[in-house]
Amino acid sequence: MKRKLVGMLAAVLLLAQGCAAAEEPDGGVPVADKEEAAEQKPEIQDVQPETETQEGEDMAEAANKDKEAKIHYSPQGYCMWDNWYVEKDGEIHLIHLKGLAAGADYDADEESRRGYGHALSTDLVHWSEQADILSPKESTNPLDRDFRYTGCTIERDGIYYTFYTMRKGQGQRIGVATSEDLYEWEEYAGNPVLVPDEKWFITFAGENVSSHPAWGATVDCRDMLVIKDEEGEGYWGYFVASADTGGTSPTAVVGVAYSYDLLEWEQMGIAYTPESISMPEMVDVFQIGEKWYMTLTTAKNNGCLNGFSDPYITRAQIYAVADSPKGPFVENPDDNVLMGGQINSGYSSRSIVFHGKRRVMYTDSNNGEAALSLPKDVAVDEEGHLRLYYAADLLEGLRTGTLSDMIAVQPNTSFAWNTKGGVWKKEENTYSCTTDKNSWQSFLMRGMANNMELEFVMDAESDCSMLGIVLSSKGDGKLLNDLNHILAVDLQNNRVYLTDAEWDLANCREYVFEENKEYHFRMILLGKTIELYVNDELVFNSGIHNAGANRAGLFVNDGSVWIRELGFYSLED
Repeated sequence: MKRKLVGMLAAVLLLAQGCAAAEEPDGGVPVADKEEAAEQKPEIQDVQPETETQEGEDMAEAANKDKEAKIHYSPQGYCMWDNWYVEKDGEIHLIHLKGLAAGADYDADEESRRGYGHALSTDLVHWSEQADILSPKESTNPLDRDFRYTGCTIERDGIYYTFYTMRKGQGQRIGVATSEDLYEWEEYAGNPVLVPDEKWFITFAGENVSSHPAWGATVDCRDMLVIKDEEGEGYWGYFVASADTGGTSPTAVVGVAYSYDLLEWEQMGIAYTPESISMPEMVDVFQIGEKWYMTLTTAKNNGCLNGFSDPYITRAQIYAVADSPKGPFVENPDDNVLMGGQINSGYSSRSIVFHGKRRVMYTDSNNGEAALSLPKDVAVDEEGHLRLYYAADLLEGLRTGTLSDMIAVQPNTSFAWNTKGGVWKKEENTYSCTTDKNSWQSFLMRGMANNMELEFVMDAESDCSMLGIVLSSKGDGKLLNDLNHILAVDLQNNRVYLTDAEWDLANCREYVFEENKEYHFRMILLGKTIELYVNDELVFNSGIHNAGANRAGLFVNDGSVWIRELGFYSLED
């Protein structure tokens, strides 16, 4: 099968319960004040990544190869969904589920047996879509009838093995197919290679009957992850199944198995059990230092209302820790969230080691158009918590220019009156503002772009209760309602949240801030996603309505703030 490069990729939405159409807000393109515009036009300067080493030159060359590919990838005509990655000859192959887009006209019979999406990248940022692979229409196995769920891909002796969730109705099993080139695949004649063992899990009492009366015809056995045993000669396998753990109802657990040839698997029990009746899935497992980490996707509508250490979120990537790959993996109830937010945040993550670092990507819900996230570094902080970080070596190459950071306008703080809460000033490279009591004030810079990055340092002497970033893509920026989005860093209440000019609380995350401490903030607006990093740790992400041609600026509430080392960049579209 020849590789097929698909042109413009249609952005689509995937939510946990399905896809829904989104409406764009009205609003024109912002224009600068005429007198100020006559004085200075936005400055655009090319920003080139440093390539002093051969490795840097190789990375730049690879990035140039991908210029025809797209950032924030989503499959044409479908929603982005669960995804995983494997490397071959310097290229990263992305394999992913394709969700149905709301309002699309599909052939139901074809879609029930559609294959996996497939894309290529050399930098984890730009992706070119390939032809679908591994459709169950090609299967001759009577138990492999319906749309296949999540799996993984691993290489052994030059052969690539993709494990996938076989489905017939409500019955799930693990199958495998092999390939030499990741394009042409051969189904293993001995499928399924794994069915839940009744010793630990709910399994089949008959072809269409489970071994548990409450589970009816349902048998869970999905989302297989396989990793190399670096201390042995075999492979660890993890899969989501269900078990009767003594509660009112069965719950999801993660089983662990071991294989020496990737075909014969010995099940070894339960590696992870949630602390509630819940259904976490989409497993990833990796080692950092002496500890092993397992990440999973779950949400409040998966059965547990109090399972997150962050009180604001409803959906998250959680993590658990173990001393060995066999487990048991245990959550820390005081800190079990890797990333998350409300239904409009990211979900469904897997990782890959790329250029010597472990990177994580996930699906951005994007408030109407799901896409693959930008890569993040995954690491453990000084307190032993698993966190995601800004991948500078991969993402700084997205910068296409430096935008004008001149203060252009300071919007009103009331929707109908010319009220101001303070005055922002720029002296040399420092921005400052002191507000009236319980009042706030923002400013917008002259530069504008569809996609942008804004970074700055808040001085430790700042004593405001809140600060943050404002975005505007309509009007001239003078009116309060010209502010489309406000990303609030609530120092007083230890949280970060997205709102607008009416100040209703939207997507929100907890983050504990210390008094009299310097903080570095970084905001990335790319397509329909906004991200905030604090000291390069990802602390917030959300889908937004991005009408394009945005201005950005800062605001402060109730106190004084000093901002320095501000950088303002346009990013690749």
